[in-house]
Amino acid sequence: MYVGFELNSYERLTEPYQFEIENFRRQAKGRYDGLSEYLIGVFKNKDVIDAQAIAEHIFPDQDADVFLSHSHGDEDKAIELAVSLQNKGLKVFVDSCVWRHFHELLDDLNQHYAEPVVDGKRTVYSYRKATDMAAGVHMMLNGALHKMIARSELFIFLDTEQSIPLEDYESYDRTFSPWIYSELEFSSRVRYTTPERRFTLSAESVNGLEHLIKSSASAKKDVLLAYKAFNRHLPKVTGAELQNWYDQRDVQVEELTRAETTLNALYDTLALEERFNDLKYRMKEEEQASREQ
Repeated sequence: MYVGFELNSYERLTEPYQFEIENFRRQAKGRYDGLSEYLIGVFKNKDVIDAQAIAEHIFPDQDADVFLSHSHGDEDKAIELAVSLQNKGLKVFVDSCVWRHFHELLDDLNQHYAEPVVDGKRTVYSYRKATDMAAGVHMMLNGALHKMIARSELFIFLDTEQSIPLEDYESYDRTFSPWIYSELEFSSRVRYTTPERRFTLSAESVNGLEHLIKSSASAKKDVLLAYKAFNRHLPKVTGAELQNWYDQRDVQVEELTRAETTLNALYDTLALEERFNDLKYRMKEEEQASREQ
């Protein structure tokens, strides 16, 4: 990862054709062959499942110029944005496109490994085994996500009411998505690297918590975990600002250097390198001051 930014007030850059959207979904889609296909043996009377193979199938390895982080509820917007950027010559990774089979895997784990427990006259199920295995797969997929962020040059976080429903709660925005939390947190800590092709640098308001009512803990049907959204290292870019860059005339270059030229223009137009590095420096200063207190 080299730089990143947070995209606010999303506006459609172009109106992609439906076949472009479907092609994008198709080319990024992972696969899941059914749990039985990943059984590789038995150890001490326990099935052994190849978790690595599952992770590689659901989350196939690929190269990308841009990692696009977004809420599952914004998937259509994310793919629309990805197609527009792709038409500018950039390869864009949208993680939701490769996770379509994940719930199939969870259903299979529950079906095969949930244990019936007789409680008086009724039978209930313990999902601990299935949950433990699902947690293991989550960890591997999370590792694959981090690997993709590190390999991509540009990190974009699509900030909407879906991704950040709680703003400025105890100095941090909050998300209900553990995946957004993981992606943002990693993007704030990953070792920032200058791509080989790029050796020199170019020259929160209302908290919105009226509906969040404090109460004592109680058992309810639904629950949400609020995670810190580590987005303070990302410069804020509006949809209008991104549109201004997008509408600039493309420079005619060879296909091999098109992505580099496109990213150069994006960085220069939005002053991303300077703003990103300034925020990183400020964040380090704050952390140092906090440790010294």
